[in-house]
Amino acid sequence: MVYLFIGLVLLMLIAPIVSILPGKSQKQIMAVRRAAMARGISVELTTIDDPSPDQDKYRTSTGRALPAKLQVAAYKGLSRLNSSSATLPAFQVQRTPGQNPLSPDAFHSITDASLSAPCRAFLGQYAASLPTTVHQIIWDGRQLNVYWIEQPDHQMGEKIFTFIEEGLQWLAEFSSISKAD
Repeated sequence: MVYLFIGLVLLMLIAPIVSILPGKSQKQIMAVRRAAMARGISVELTTIDDPSPDQDKYRTSTGRALPAKLQVAAYKGLSRLNSSSATLPAFQVQRTPGQNPLSPDAFHSITDASLSAPCRAFLGQYAASLPTTVHQIIWDGRQLNVYWIEQPDHQMGEKIFTFIEEGLQWLAEFSSISKAD
């Protein structure tokens, strides 16, 4: 009986410690984040407005409405250009629910201003390869941000890293071409 009691006490002490250890998927997500940081891309956990907020997941068990917010990771690539040399206007786009990811209209502007032709060309050329769990892309003239519901898949992470790196390179080239004109 004493041994059973000692075993239960030990189990009650060890169980909370084991429960806070990261699981396999959490370790894989951390590996994706480390790979991003090694390439100069910062990662920040944040929330955004859900593009399809009319879901039952935004209700409590008593039926009370909750704010329609998605928990996402913001992968941010910083442009090496100074902000005065950037000629592409800032934009904020969000994935269009139900739209084909390869379509040029896969993303739409979430601001009052419509997207310029260079912005559409940029998104058409580079955004088609992004995973469908990418919900927003923001260019503020200095930083290219990708808001993604993280998956424990390094290949998806590579697509996002490539998008940010090639996107920043395209934006730098576009800026230098526009200055020459």
